[in-house]
Amino acid sequence: MREIVDQFYDAVRTGHVPALEALIAEDFCLICPGQNNVLSGVYRGKNRFFEGVLPHVFGCVNPEEISFCAEHQIVAEAGEVVVAVAQNDGVALTGNRYDQIYLHIFKIRGGQIVALIEGFDTALANHALWGECEPLIPDEGAALSNMTHFTGA
Repeated sequence: MREIVDQFYDAVRTGHVPALEALIAEDFCLICPGQNNVLSGVYRGKNRFFEGVLPHVFGCVNPEEISFCAEHQIVAEAGEVVVAVAQNDGVALTGNRYDQIYLHIFKIRGGQIVALIEGFDTALANHALWGECEPLIPDEGAALSNMTHFTGA
């Protein structure tokens, strides 16, 4: 499972979309715990991730001025679950530094990521990355009950 996570971060860091697409399952679910942030709640499906979430994030940066997940470290692995921490380095299009640290909990099955819980400093992201950007409406709001999308994946 560790190899899949390493490949995920390599694809994000280099912007290699075909490699990232190969790692994400069709029924993928992204869970961003938190309320009232530009990115919070549950986003279901591979298409939703690639057509909604990624453009909302990567559209706010110049790839030459920022490196998403420039470094990462896997901190735990148990069966289908891998926990990792990653860090960005750089400046967003707002002109603000976006040196974000993410906590990622991956669920991997059949060589693909089926679910991902992503925790991050939402105040930093809202200010530095998104500025006055409208929130990306989730498929479901953030709630503890939505963790079933991860546990049941």
